[in-house]
Amino acid sequence: MNLHYPPLCDALAAEYVLGTLHGAARRRFENLLPAHPTLRRAVSDWERRLNRLAAASATEPPPPAVWRALERRLFPVKPRHSWWNSLALWRGLALAGVLAAVVALAPQWAPPEAGLSFAAIRDPNRDVLWTVALADDGRLHVNSLRAMDMPADQRCLLWLKASDQPPTMLGVLPDQGDARILSLPAGMPRPVQGALWVSMQPTTDATPPVRPLYQTHWQVL
Repeated sequence: MNLHYPPLCDALAAEYVLGTLHGAARRRFENLLPAHPTLRRAVSDWERRLNRLAAASATEPPPPAVWRALERRLFPVKPRHSWWNSLALWRGLALAGVLAAVVALAPQWAPPEAGLSFAAIRDPNRDVLWTVALADDGRLHVNSLRAMDMPADQRCLLWLKASDQPPTMLGVLPDQGDARILSLPAGMPRPVQGALWVSMQPTTDATPPVRPLYQTHWQVL
């Protein structure tokens, strides 16, 4: 590029100011500006010319189609979803399918139908991590709905927090997508209502959690 040839400098400066110089050519031109006073003067001359033209031109409102296109780009409208495409619907159907599969494929874990109460323990995204069912014989049937990446020295413990009472540990929760039966502590009456807490701590630590990792309401129906 011969920058000592005035017509070339003027043509490049005009394209740069008008915005028609694109891509790598525009970047090379900008890199050359600090070291070439001739180019900087040409750019300044073209900026003055265009500024005078802009000041002398009448204001022209953009067509309505331009405004509509800008609104669509800046403020996109979220598409409406029918109930058939609802994520909550399919999550509910998936949970029902999982529970049905657990009962069908592992009948030894299926609680009796009489005197049964269910609870679902969810994460902050409202995804179900465990289901807990209290059978008529007072045992808790717990299902883990997905495998969890647990530290080697930690386990998830299930606690029952009744009103005005410290939490009572019910046992270790399954964490590999499997199921487990937990027996209530000796002498503990059948829990009627309260909250189920989940903590993550060593199994040798029986200290009740100050704040649960997950929790859900519990009430026998």
